[in-house]
Amino acid sequence: MASDAPTEELTLLLNAAGSGDAQAAATAWTRIYGEVHGMAERACRAENRQATLQPTLVVHELFLRLFGSAAPRAGWDDRRHFWGSLTRAMSQFLIDHARAENAKRRGGGRARIDLEIVAGECADPTVALSDEVAAALEALDRLERESPETAQVARLRFLSGFSVEQTSEILGIAPRTVSKRWTFAQAWLRRALDEAA
Repeated sequence: MASDAPTEELTLLLNAAGSGDAQAAATAWTRIYGEVHGMAERACRAENRQATLQPTLVVHELFLRLFGSAAPRAGWDDRRHFWGSLTRAMSQFLIDHARAENAKRRGGGRARIDLEIVAGECADPTVALSDEVAAALEALDRLERESPETAQVARLRFLSGFSVEQTSEILGIAPRTVSKRWTFAQAWLRRALDEAA
């Protein structure tokens, strides 16, 4: 896929966008909008009963975080780097949103989080915006310090809902390696969340 002309063109557009080229940002975003919107839909689906967060809002927030005037101006090395940055931005936005919603529901106070649900559902990429998932994403940040490669796979699988094959293509590694890292990440996260509970 690396030799694919559209992929190379997208990489060039993303790099130009990261360097401040507004036209390149608009063109790149138009090309990936459908894929990013799909990620946002999967992230919002489970907790959308209160309609507090719409996928389109998530997509617009991601655009602002990656290409907005306050966004850091740096290019991406390749698609892998871009999708990793996008996934990290989505993760942080969902955590921030969940915290804000919980603060409103609880009058601004912080309460103990029951992590039992997440410990059994780490493989479900559609669960979002709950206290439990916020705790899982924070655990994922800790995993990244221990094993960045494993955390990268976990972010793409858990948060973005990418398949093993899609994750393999984005990261440029074998599907078998993705599966092994995903299995390890699930076990690591379950243990971390059980210990925190």
